Amino acid sequence: MISIPYFKQIAKPNAKFLGVFTLVLCVFLIVMTNVFTPETINGFQSATKGTAVSHIMEGNGTLIGFMSNSFYAIMAIIFPMVYSIMVGNRMIAEKVDKGNMAGFLSTPTTRLQITVSSAVYFVLSLALMWGISSIVGIIAANTFQPDALDIDTFLLLNLGAFLYHLVISSICFCASCIFNSSKNSLTFGAGIPLYFFVVSLFIKLSDSLDFLKYFTLNTLYDTQKIVEGSGYAGDFIVMLIISFCLYTVGIVWFQKKDLPL
Repeated sequence: MISIPYFKQIAKPNAKFLGVFTLVLCVFLIVMTNVFTPETINGFQSATKGTAVSHIMEGNGTLIGFMSNSFYAIMAIIFPMVYSIMVGNRMIAEKVDKGNMAGFLSTPTTRLQITVSSAVYFVLSLALMWGISSIVGIIAANTFQPDALDIDTFLLLNLGAFLYHLVISSICFCASCIFNSSKNSLTFGAGIPLYFFVVSLFIKLSDSLDFLKYFTLNTLYDTQKIVEGSGYAGDFIVMLIISFCLYTVGIVWFQKKDLPL
């Protein structure tokens, strides 16, 4: 079901996006492990105490605790999300919108091969992004703050981030397969993930907005549960199931729909 030539053809133009966003994550991880010592973490928490920002700066006084409420709440969410939005639209909808899909389908490459190859690239690129980020984070922590990073928890946070972005990528991919124009693809492929992100920020800013957790999939990536070491396995499974279902819907939909070729 995978076309190796087509896989290579989509991997090459998207490699620069993968490289840039992976680099951004790595830079943030290096800076955090270098700058945010236990002393500076306590200083930030004291300085923001009683403000709305204090909900983001909360932690258990450790590097991983601080990262779970800052890096993994904002940077690790928004930057890979932008990557998924851009690449998701480029996978299918942009090609249909620009008329390039007709050229691909005029070759022996089938619709199924196009969508499956695109989905496999998308998943593997995210896995590579978080794999590299994990390695860089561990090396940076061992270099700047030996023994300060709980590596097991750090890897679980990255696994959870990968699964979360697997869901986001599946939303973008599904929208790209359903709609024939980039405009409509981006409206849903970008609008839904951004809505989830904004809602999750509101929840962190005030305890009174906790009810909003039922209106965002970001609730499934609960960094506090991961840091505490329990209650996250079910969320991981749900994210995996949602991703599989949406990728499948996108692949099946594209096979059956009419194309303006």
